[in-house]
Amino acid sequence: MLKMLMKVKYYYHLIQHRHNELLKRDCLDKELRAKLIVKASYHNSKALEFALKM
Repeated sequence: MLKMLMKVKYYYHLIQHRHNELLKRDCLDKELRAKLIVKASYHNSKALEFALKM
């Protein structure tokens, strides 16, 4: 059960990371792009953290 929860969290953060990366590519506003970069890096680090635990 715990392993399944970790997989769900991993895939959630992975999807969020990819989503923010796609939004960042199409973004024209520099401030919004900076926020999306921060969000994408956060979700990437969380996904890596969960990947190492699995």
